[in-house]
Amino acid sequence: MHADARNQLPTEAQTARIEALVEAIPAATHPESLALIAFWEKHHINGRVLRRADLPCREAAPLLPNVFVLQPTDETATDWRLRLVGTKLTRWLDFDPTGLTISGFYHPDHVAENAEVYRMVTRDRRPHVTQGRLGGVNRDFLKLEIVHLPMEGASVDEMLLLGCISVFEQ
Repeated sequence: MHADARNQLPTEAQTARIEALVEAIPAATHPESLALIAFWEKHHINGRVLRRADLPCREAAPLLPNVFVLQPTDETATDWRLRLVGTKLTRWLDFDPTGLTISGFYHPDHVAENAEVYRMVTRDRRPHVTQGRLGGVNRDFLKLEIVHLPMEGASVDEMLLLGCISVFEQ
């Protein structure tokens, strides 16, 4: 892929193809997933989850290439916008989906299910971990672990979703 093409946002027709072929698991096992969860737990203080303001720090720097942050597009949280996508993930996808919504990124058959997981994580303020593959990204042969964590946004009432995708060695 030409370097200039990598920086351009793909059209919805090019991206509405990702399929989450994953299953929930009881706990993370990948070292990169475990590192993000440990960071999140360390900043889970006095009943409050990690705050967005705590994320950009030296301690989090090694985690950021695998991290993504989602924000609901409205109060119904039926669609979510990618606010941040780590560099390892953008290289893996061959484009930067930052700014896209999940309805513009996932196959239409997978949007509602993913949005429901994100609502559950942010509503219940608890982690959710899955393993499996992502179809439609030309990397569907890779086994992945996806961690979803609640994260406080600009205020205690604004909940974001912090996540990471960890790739298992083949």
